[in-house]
Amino acid sequence: MKIKKYVGKNMQDTIFKVKAELGSDAIILNTRKFKEGGILGFFAKEKVEVLAGVEEKEQNNRPETNREIQEIKSMLSNLNKNWNENDFVRSLSEPLKKVFNLLLQEDVNESLARYLIEKMQESDNPEEQMEILSNEIETIIGPPAPLVVKSDNQKVVALIGPTGVGKTTTIAKIAADFVQNNNYQVGLITADTYRIAAVQQLKTYSDIINIPLEVVYDENEFAKVLASKYKDYDLILLDTPGSSWNDKVQLGRLKKLVNKNLIDETHLLLSLNSSKDNIEKVIEKFSELNPNRFLLTKIDEATKYGSILNIGYSYKQPFSYYSAGQDVPDDIEVAYQEKLMPFILGDKNA
Repeated sequence: MKIKKYVGKNMQDTIFKVKAELGSDAIILNTRKFKEGGILGFFAKEKVEVLAGVEEKEQNNRPETNREIQEIKSMLSNLNKNWNENDFVRSLSEPLKKVFNLLLQEDVNESLARYLIEKMQESDNPEEQMEILSNEIETIIGPPAPLVVKSDNQKVVALIGPTGVGKTTTIAKIAADFVQNNNYQVGLITADTYRIAAVQQLKTYSDIINIPLEVVYDENEFAKVLASKYKDYDLILLDTPGSSWNDKVQLGRLKKLVNKNLIDETHLLLSLNSSKDNIEKVIEKFSELNPNRFLLTKIDEATKYGSILNIGYSYKQPFSYYSAGQDVPDDIEVAYQEKLMPFILGDKNA
C-alpha cells in the first residue's frame, strides 16, 4: 500500500490533492485539523491534514503478501488511534501545552489534566488562564477540615492507614499541638499491639508530652477506656495497627474498632511518596472503614504531587493535615489550599 500525508487550507482542498495523486481508489486513513503560525498560539491559521493510501496492484497474490498487507493495516489502525489521542495536545498553544505536560509530569490523571486545560481555554488571555488554573486547583483541593474540639463536647478520633504511613508519629504531633497550644486534656489509645516497637514509640511520646496512654486489644476494651479513664477528656486519639489493603482479616478488626458508635472522626493517612496507583488502592480498600478525612504524610519525601489533585477531584473528602518530617510537633500543617497549591504548580518554596 502506498501511503502519503496531504495538507491543505480546508478539507475540500486537501481531498482534491489526494484524488489528483492517488486516484479515486484512494482510502482516507486519518484526518485532523491543526493550527499553524501565529504567536504563542494566537492568530494561527487552521489547516487540514489527511493521511491517505492506495493499494498498489500486484500480480503476485501469495498468502505472504496478503499477510503483509493485513499487518500494515493493523499498524495504520494503531497509528490512527494514537493520532486521535494526541489531537488534543496538538491543538494546544505552546503555553497550554507546557501546563498540560507539567500536570502529567506531576502524575495528575490525564482526564483531570484535560479538564483543567479545557477550563483554561475559556479565556484567550494568558494571565487569566493561569488565574483560572489556580482557582480550579483551589476548588479541587477544597477547604481543610482539621480537628476542632469544643470544651463541652468530647471528640474521639482514629487514625488509620497502611503499614509505614506514619500513624504513630502523626498522632504524637497532633496530641502535642493540642496540649501545648490549646491546653486541652488529651488521651492516647493504641490498638497497634502487633508491633511492640509501635507501642513503645507512642509511650515515649506520651511521657514527653506528659499525657496518658492506654493499650487496648479489641473494641470492647476500647469502649471501656472511653467510658472510664477518659470520660472527662477533651480529645482522645486512637492509633490503629497498619494493614495491607489485601489483608481482609485485619481490615475487619479495624472496622469494629472505628465504628461510628465509638469514633467521631476517622482520618485516613496517605503517603505522598507512594505511587498514585498505590494511593488509589489504599483509598479503595480502606473505604470499608468510612473515613471522613484524608491526612497526607511524607510530603517532604515525595517527588510528584499530582495525587493531591487526583484525590481531591475523585473522592470529595476534605484534607485535614499534611506532614513533612519527623519533628514533633512542628512538622505538621493544616491542609490549607494556599499551602498545598505551590507543590502542584511547581513552586514548593512558596
